[in-house]
Amino acid sequence: MSLTLHYAPRTRSFTALWLMEELGQPYALNSFDIMTGHHRKTEHMALNPMGKVPVVVDGDTPVSELGAIAIYLADRYPEAGLSPAIDAPERAAFLRWCFFSSAIIEPALGEKFFKWNVPSSQVAWGSFERMHEALKQGLESGPWLLGETFSAADVLIGAGVRFGIMFGAFDKQGPFADYVARATARPAFQRADAIEKREGERFPPAS
Repeated sequence: MSLTLHYAPRTRSFTALWLMEELGQPYALNSFDIMTGHHRKTEHMALNPMGKVPVVVDGDTPVSELGAIAIYLADRYPEAGLSPAIDAPERAAFLRWCFFSSAIIEPALGEKFFKWNVPSSQVAWGSFERMHEALKQGLESGPWLLGETFSAADVLIGAGVRFGIMFGAFDKQGPFADYVARATARPAFQRADAIEKREGERFPPAS
């Protein structure tokens, strides 16, 4: 099989795992315990010089960063229907949301969790409040970010919103929670969640 996902349980690589299950292509799973430092070894650093997971290798081509992984795989395997065609009207919104996850949601959550005091005019994400409002507006058209069509952008945003709910940044009721409920009800998410639990039991957290 040409696809390999380098993954560790209890990390951001769950998002890539979910994406792989949505993709519907056979893939190998290289799962390891993040606490062993495997991601800092030479062989992994050759795939991602940041020394992080996830990394997807397609044949001989490594792809890192979740947004890049999502766009690359969705375009590489169009039969999964996870991205609009390049000339489709929805393409711009798709790309925006794919980047919004890591570039806007994640640092805005960091601002809230770590109580960063930063000027909104000088950081790319603006502020947690601006992110929250933009995301809320994006979800209003529903059921998915591109309307009736689920895409790889929903995997990225869905994973980020789920994380925010789990740790108290977003309300556990309302449009964010409803969106996550729809996303996590998908069979691909359920399969990924089962794999995550299995791999988490193989590599339990240190006591």
